[in-house]
Amino acid sequence: MSRRPFRGLLALLLALVAPPLFAQQTGGIIGKVTASDGAVLPGVTVEARSNVLPGPRATTTVTNGEYRLPALPPGSYTLTFAFPGMQTATRSALVQLAQDTRADVTLSVGALEESVEVVAEVSLVDQESATLKTGIDSDSIQQVPVGQDYRDLQKLIPAVQYTQDQTRGPSAGGSGQDNVYLFDGVNVTLPLFGSMSSEPASHDVAQVTVVRGGARAVDFDRAGGFSMDSVSRSGTSQFHGQLSYQLQTAGMSADLTSGALSRYAQDRSWITANLGGPVVKDKLYFYASYFRPERSRDNATNLYGELPDYDSTRNEGFGKLTFTPTQSILMNVSYRDSKREETGDKFLSNESPTTGSGAESRLKIFTADASWVIGPSSYATAKFTRFENQTGGAPDFISAAAVSPTPGARLDINSLDTQGRMTVPVPVSGQTAYNAFVAPIINRYGYEQNGQRVGGGTVGYGLQFDDNDFFRDAGQIGYNLTLGSSVVHDLHVGVQYYEDAEDLLRSSNGWGLITVPGGRQNFRGTPIFYQAAFQQQGTGQAPTIHSEYHSLSFEINDTIKWKDWSFNVGVLASRDTLYGQGLREAPGTLTGFTTAPGSKYKMYEIGFGKMIQPRLGATWAYNPKGTVYASYAKYNPAASSLPRAASWDRNVATTINAYFDQNGVLFATDPVAASSGKLFVEDLTPRAVHEFLFGTARELGSNWAARAYGRYRRGNHFWEDTNNNARVAFNPPAGIPRDLYIADLPARLAQIGSGSSYVIAELDGAYTRHWEATVETEWRDAKTSVRGSFTWSRYYGNFDQDNSTVDNDLNIFIGSSNIADGAGRQLWDFKDGTLRGDRPALLKLYGYRDFHWKGSFGLFTVFQSGQPWEMWSFEPYRTLTTSTVETNRYAEKAGSHRSASHFQVDLNYTQNFKVKGWGTFQLVGDVFNVFDKQTGYSIEPRKANSAFGTPRLFFDPRRIQLMARFLF
Repeated sequence: MSRRPFRGLLALLLALVAPPLFAQQTGGIIGKVTASDGAVLPGVTVEARSNVLPGPRATTTVTNGEYRLPALPPGSYTLTFAFPGMQTATRSALVQLAQDTRADVTLSVGALEESVEVVAEVSLVDQESATLKTGIDSDSIQQVPVGQDYRDLQKLIPAVQYTQDQTRGPSAGGSGQDNVYLFDGVNVTLPLFGSMSSEPASHDVAQVTVVRGGARAVDFDRAGGFSMDSVSRSGTSQFHGQLSYQLQTAGMSADLTSGALSRYAQDRSWITANLGGPVVKDKLYFYASYFRPERSRDNATNLYGELPDYDSTRNEGFGKLTFTPTQSILMNVSYRDSKREETGDKFLSNESPTTGSGAESRLKIFTADASWVIGPSSYATAKFTRFENQTGGAPDFISAAAVSPTPGARLDINSLDTQGRMTVPVPVSGQTAYNAFVAPIINRYGYEQNGQRVGGGTVGYGLQFDDNDFFRDAGQIGYNLTLGSSVVHDLHVGVQYYEDAEDLLRSSNGWGLITVPGGRQNFRGTPIFYQAAFQQQGTGQAPTIHSEYHSLSFEINDTIKWKDWSFNVGVLASRDTLYGQGLREAPGTLTGFTTAPGSKYKMYEIGFGKMIQPRLGATWAYNPKGTVYASYAKYNPAASSLPRAASWDRNVATTINAYFDQNGVLFATDPVAASSGKLFVEDLTPRAVHEFLFGTARELGSNWAARAYGRYRRGNHFWEDTNNNARVAFNPPAGIPRDLYIADLPARLAQIGSGSSYVIAELDGAYTRHWEATVETEWRDAKTSVRGSFTWSRYYGNFDQDNSTVDNDLNIFIGSSNIADGAGRQLWDFKDGTLRGDRPALLKLYGYRDFHWKGSFGLFTVFQSGQPWEMWSFEPYRTLTTSTVETNRYAEKAGSHRSASHFQVDLNYTQNFKVKGWGTFQLVGDVFNVFDKQTGYSIEPRKANSAFGTPRLFFDPRRIQLMARFLF
């Protein structure tokens, strides 16, 4: 990683000196200026001013009377239109992130100035694009009950399911790992996994824009689901600040109807402070914020007695500078640093107080962007970002045991509860010698029951240390040029390069997991009295596993405007390169590699020719208030876990079983078989999503607009690790070739020196399909904003990334999950059916209303269909495997059943109190799940499980949050 800072600096320098993409965190204002007789007016001066833009921005109308003010920081603007001999006109406009606000003006002859109170805003009716965009403004974020985290804002996206997953995202025409999340323009999607596991908060978010379909070849959109971006608050021309305190005590949450302990059975609080203002008038603004959420819980007692309390504290700081050295240049630089510490988590009823573990994470986000408005018809932008998400887990108590895999090493049997994490043995009927051996251990380390010490508990310390760090460096530049008058071409070209990386190191605390066989088991004839299982990485014999994913993309897009028509023609071309660890080049071998632990190697490359992603669209504005549009887009999603999952060094990062005699002397070790490196089938076609969209939009009144559209998404070419002989050994249906994926795999692995019998292959016939019909509407005036959507959809196929394991709210390997692993898990094993993310009916309604008594009321409500599920069992596959594990072994058609539908209402009330000469004091109350609808979902699918057919998870109970906030 030593070259990473150099690469970052180089990328920044290139970004600043090259001809700089609309990827900057800005929006724009466009329009046409005409005379009162309808004639177009070229040469009109258009000036924009805003408290978020240091200094004014000006342009002039071109030959056809049109103007464009690009690269404006989102916010409220005042536009001034001036032309000799005409009245000067002013208009107000609201600029939304990554969208254009249209403000058309008619000038009359005269000397007086004309001011119109109507505010130009982004509308559902877009006369120039078929892209499905949704903008969420700052008022909605503040006045609608959404929560504190960035992921909470996802519930406001129309046609996207409502989910409570804390790691995975919602399904939106793809899996929960198909979405792309940008935070203040920085891609915070977890490298290699496609989830939003990092924890940016929403307190600094000024606006959010989501692209769900019809993407153009602008801003490198490869999302198989939706792409979500935000812009942070900025300093303004005057000093402004905020200080708030929010709380939710354990008593402000309803009890769970399931009887389980709620994750809200704890005290929570949030402290927020920010300040922004000018540094140099009309040149340089600053903004800074601090955020501190805290959680605590009394863990009470268990069978071993009183437990330490749970505590989680996070400190997050953010700073941003906005600089305009000239009227045509805008620059932003920001840095966010968040650190979270957690202790005393996860005690079972039979675990001693010293077995607890905690967690620590560090999130760092840096971004620098610049835009240069070269003239009325062209502008350029550039951006460099760095993302770090460093996470770790550590025991609350650390063992000082001297661990060595060398025979003769000693386990301190007189202090077993300091050597690692020990399972206290239990007497076995009829085993006299064994019972005599374990009796003193039970008497010392067992818990008390009916006045007697008993075994079966756990003592010692937390099991292991986890160090899992993710990194992303990214840079991109672009150039936009407008040409023509009767036929107008808005041209865009751009290039993007990024590097994703992951470092993983797991090590055991002391000897790891300690058990006491007591001589009842043996290893090669020698009785085992004590056994330990520890991570090899912790011994220094195995390296940190380092994985990388590099991507280079070029895009070109032309939006052609002719009369009432707009056509979009664009293409995005990408090249992705995967790097693993554990091999080095060996010319003359079948694969070109041989084993070399710790060495980085080029695992696989997907060339430009295989990732040509066309973007085509057409929009007919049949009148200024209505459009009909259609588009086609192809996406090659970038997320893949294979740089780690197929890496050769996974084979050396294994668990070691250590065997001790009755005196605690190590006499032998035995590495446990682990996943090893995997070869790729040659000439694979990368996963693709093809999207077809058709819709219409209409302004139904001065404050009311709606759009309706149908969308079809087809996913194919899914990659997975699978048995090399899967198509031979597991009884595939007709149409699937009955041959090996790699015919000479044993010979290839023999030359390398190791490797797996699994290979990375494109699964035959793997597919997903998503049909959608949606109606959206919005109504806005000066005091009210209401948005609603209803979606009917079907999501089906035979490849379900959201349903590959028992607990799916995890960072599950993309390309190396349980899917296609052995008998019963192949795509022909009942996998074809309704997918887990399917929600046929989805209704969302949210908005707010300001009242004359300085109060406001906000509402969010959702109704959605339940979650599909099916029975899992190994029984249909007894003739193909001896395994009795039921996970992902379907015993009936996918999605044969469905959990109950869910309905929820969330409310917000805010009361403002003016403090003369100081600012505004607010009291805010949020009530989530007002009617306490604790609908069950995530149904237990395993037939042999006693809980089969019952919910494992429930929607969160009713809870109340209260806040006091002072704005100045």
